[in-house]
Amino acid sequence: MPKRQVIVMRTADPAHDGGLPALGNLKQVEAVLARFNTAQDGALGKASMGLLTMYGPGMILEVPTGGDEISQLMVTMTDEDFAFPVLMRLCREQKWTLMDPETGQRLRFGA
Repeated sequence: MPKRQVIVMRTADPAHDGGLPALGNLKQVEAVLARFNTAQDGALGKASMGLLTMYGPGMILEVPTGGDEISQLMVTMTDEDFAFPVLMRLCREQKWTLMDPETGQRLRFGA
């Protein structure tokens, strides 16, 4: 079964200039994801090659660590039945958006 990838990003504000609005800094993003049972595996404790890998229910997240602010997360769903409901709740709570990188389609949850 092919693994589906999605990108998590903040819903773009039309008034925002210059790229994607940030999700937060690394500590803030880690704190949010921890509430959804998503964290590093603890083996290395450090990002390698500018990416931090985190694991959650049915998913693997890659977090870029090259800058001060995180603007997007790449999510590979290893089990969509587990991952998608968690991602829906995460996006609804944080007012974040899922984007399918193949089609560019964005999924927003909540009001």
